[in-house]
Amino acid sequence: MIKLSQLPPGKMPPGAGAPYSCSPAWAELYKQVYRYDLRQYQVLRGQEAIGGFACAVVRSPLFGTRLISLPFSDEPGLWLAPGVSLNPAEISGLKDSLVKELDAAAAETGAEYAELRGADLLFPGEDARFVPAAPYLRLVLDTTRPYEELRADFNINIPKNLRKADKFVTVKESRNPADFAGVYGIYLRQMRSFGSPPLPAAHFERLLASGAGRLYTASVGGRAAAFLFALVWGGIFYADVNAGLPEFETFFPKVKLFDETIKPACAGGLRRYDFMRTRAGSGVYEHKKKWGGREIPIKYFYRPYKPGLRLELDPEQARFALPKLLLRHAPIALLKAIGPAIRRHAGK
Repeated sequence: MIKLSQLPPGKMPPGAGAPYSCSPAWAELYKQVYRYDLRQYQVLRGQEAIGGFACAVVRSPLFGTRLISLPFSDEPGLWLAPGVSLNPAEISGLKDSLVKELDAAAAETGAEYAELRGADLLFPGEDARFVPAAPYLRLVLDTTRPYEELRADFNINIPKNLRKADKFVTVKESRNPADFAGVYGIYLRQMRSFGSPPLPAAHFERLLASGAGRLYTASVGGRAAAFLFALVWGGIFYADVNAGLPEFETFFPKVKLFDETIKPACAGGLRRYDFMRTRAGSGVYEHKKKWGGREIPIKYFYRPYKPGLRLELDPEQARFALPKLLLRHAPIALLKAIGPAIRRHAGK
C-alpha cells in the first residue's frame, strides 16, 4: 500500500532523489525568508519510506490562500528515491492519498486551490479531479555529449557573437554569498525592464551559502556587465537567472556566460544543462532556443476548492497590465523595497 504520511514541523522526508526545491536549503528559504507554512510528507510503501512530498501554504491578501508545490521552482514537489518505481495501481493509490492530504490542508487553511508543478509522475492520463495546464516550457541540453557536438547545433549567430565577446568579456565564478551584492543592481534593472517584481537578495545569498548556488559574473573593462546565477543539483546545471546591463549588450556578455558554463557542464560529468522556465514565442525563448536545447513542456496541475476561480497567476494576463507598467517606471529603490513582498505573495 502506498500513502503519504505528514511529518512533524521541522522534520524532512528522505532526501535521496529530491529536487533542489525540496532540499534543506530551500526549506529554510521558505520558512525564514518567505515565512511560508511548509508542509512535508514522506511517501510510504507499507512501513518503508520511498520518497517525499512538500507543499507550501501561501497566504496572501492580494492573491488568496493557495497550496503550492512548490514556490519559485518548476521542479516537482513529489519525488521517489533512486531506483524506486511504481506500478499503475501504486501511482493511483499515491494520487488518492495526495488528494486526501491536499483536501485536508485546504479545509484547514481555507485554500482556494492546490497547484502541483511538474508532477508528471502522477498523471500518466487525465484525472477529472485536476485541471491541467502547460504555461511554460524549458530548453535542455544533453551535456553527456561533448561540447563540440553541442556547439555544432548552436544558431549561426552564437559563434559569431562569441568571437566578439571573447575579445572583451571575462567571466569569474564565485560561491561567496557576499559577492551577490555586486550584481544585485543588475538584476533589479533587468526586472524593472520586464515590469516584474524581483526576488530578495537573501534568496540568492542563502543558496550560495548552502553550496548549491553558483554566481558567474561577466565583466567588460573591469566593470560588471552581466551575471548568471545557477544551481547545480542532482547532476543538472540549472541556469536560473541571466541578467545584464543594456549598455554592454553589444559585447554579448550574457551569451558568453551561457557558453562559459556549458563547457564545464560537459567536461564535469553533468547530465543536463537546463535553461529554465520560458514562455514559447517570447524574446527570452527565442534567445534560449538558439542554443539547440530540447523543448520540454512544464505541466501544472490545479485542484480548485471554490467555483469560478482563475487558477493561473500569469503576468501576461490583462489584469496585471497596469502593475507591470508601474513597475517599469518605479525607482530602483522602490522596486527593491516592494518587489520581494509581491513575489512572496505571488509564490512564483
